[in-house]
Amino acid sequence: MLTLLGMELSANRSTVSAQSISVAIQPIFILNNAGKIDLELQPAKSRFGYILTAELYGGTIKDKPTFSIDENTPSDKLRGAGIGISQKYKFKDDRSSPYIAYGLTYRYQEIAIETEAFYAYQENGFTYYGYGPVNKNLVISSGMASAVFGYQKLEDDFVYDFYFGAGYKTQFKNTDFDGLRSYDRNQYSYAYKGPLMLVGLKIGFQFR
Repeated sequence: MLTLLGMELSANRSTVSAQSISVAIQPIFILNNAGKIDLELQPAKSRFGYILTAELYGGTIKDKPTFSIDENTPSDKLRGAGIGISQKYKFKDDRSSPYIAYGLTYRYQEIAIETEAFYAYQENGFTYYGYGPVNKNLVISSGMASAVFGYQKLEDDFVYDFYFGAGYKTQFKNTDFDGLRSYDRNQYSYAYKGPLMLVGLKIGFQFR
């Protein structure tokens, strides 16, 4: 009798029988000066779930890949935010399950640069050009559609989630770098547009 009761309790804990809310962070995005947190709603007795993602960007960045930065590379200041929404489908009724997820993300970012460059100015109705300090604020407004395959593991309500997939990123505002910067050189650059590969790891906790 006790054995059967224990098996029933274990089954109830391992299957999606009640609504739950999970909160998870994605630590790998710290490498891109971003904090990323997911709020996931899993309705009762359903394989479909919904994920709301909030992103916050900030810090000092450099206009080169991380492993090729030298002391002469100028530093810029980044700030911004993003929000995303996704629908998720689990392949199993268990709390731990492989899944697919698809959704949309919007990001707004500003990069403040200070550099030495040529600049134009007006004087007595004429246009002149000089060379000296230039301060410029670059605005990046972008959207991304994505689809990923992943596996979510739950142990004692702790969430471990690994995913990979693909996306397509576009720019709602064409950022003019004026040859001063090139933050669109590869798929992980802030102003990149085009197809990209997605991979990530989530760590969090599930409340039931």
